Amino acid sequence: MNQPLPSRLSPALAPWGLLEGLKPGDAFFSSPAITLLGRGLAHQSRTPDARAQTLDDAARALFDTARQHGHADPVIMGLIPFDHADSARLFVFEELLRAAPDTSGQRPTGAPLETRAHSITPEPSPEHYCHAVDHALTLFDTTALDKVVLARSLRVQTQAPVDARALLKRLLSINPQGYNFALPTGENESLVGASPELLIRREGNRVIANPLAGSIPRHDDAAEDQRRADGLRVSDKDLREHALVVEAIVAALRPLCQTLDIPEGPEVIATDRMWHLSTTLEGELADPGLTSLGVAAALHPTPAVCGAPWQDAHQAIKSLEGFERGYFTGLVGWCDETGDGEWAIAIRCAELAPHHVRVFAGAGVVPGSNPQSELEETAAKMRTMLDAMGLDYEDTATNTTA
Repeated sequence: MNQPLPSRLSPALAPWGLLEGLKPGDAFFSSPAITLLGRGLAHQSRTPDARAQTLDDAARALFDTARQHGHADPVIMGLIPFDHADSARLFVFEELLRAAPDTSGQRPTGAPLETRAHSITPEPSPEHYCHAVDHALTLFDTTALDKVVLARSLRVQTQAPVDARALLKRLLSINPQGYNFALPTGENESLVGASPELLIRREGNRVIANPLAGSIPRHDDAAEDQRRADGLRVSDKDLREHALVVEAIVAALRPLCQTLDIPEGPEVIATDRMWHLSTTLEGELADPGLTSLGVAAALHPTPAVCGAPWQDAHQAIKSLEGFERGYFTGLVGWCDETGDGEWAIAIRCAELAPHHVRVFAGAGVVPGSNPQSELEETAAKMRTMLDAMGLDYEDTATNTTA
């Protein structure tokens, strides 16, 4: 007879205390609500695509398999790609440790890493990115496109592998209230990040979404930093961009919810490197059987990471970006067998491999956008991961520090 496998709460540990047990191949996810550490991969599903029905079928099969092998309370942790045509990865681990939210007011400590790089190569080049933004601006006059999110990446050839656990400690010290994660993407490879953006949280019948759109880099001078926050609050361009995202999420949530609370307007929130316009939506599901993964699949991708209308934006991304996003701007999170769970947007993240690292960032392009400003926004967003790893890079063609 199979013995139930462990899935236990660790109330004595602060959320970051679970990091001490993280090993290669394990998974970590922390949010303001919960922290999870999955140790020792037990079962996994690599789906043929990431469409809603495929994800639902894979999750049900994975829960059934876990139950048959003695998991009394199985939890799936997973990565959903940006593109529905790509493969998702869903995992159940031999042991799942959970920590409740920390209420001590303490912050974790994590020293900056000292990553040594052989080379740092932009993919695509800054010039390519600015040309892509220029091209996107012409599409607003000739197509139905209202917004498109254009991304770029940096490929860093490293002298030694980056320690995912040390990197996560640093990210948690910078952004303890964010969505910090490390999940395996292959043999000795992982996706590590510190996302500020929650796509969906489900707690029983209650769902919460927190879209972010409209951003400006922060400044070291306090007065200038506040001026930027105040300017973002009234920026016509950024408010239009934010409204597009909120309207799309509301349109997707309304059929799923019997009640939905929508604030009158966004607030301004801060991360270590950016100010963002933020709206929190709360609703009650009409179908209590709809899981967090199901709701996430219904919303993804939002205009915050793709654009609007999403079909036109997706086509523009495929033709203009010049690289494959993979799990960047996809989803990372968890779902238990009752359907509760959280799924965050996979931004402010990096792919870690033994000999290289890829760092990503994107910016929303709308009528009135400026190519240089969008480039600078992506550079500022990359700084979260680059600073945590102790890496410097400058876009020399545009004299923009990333």
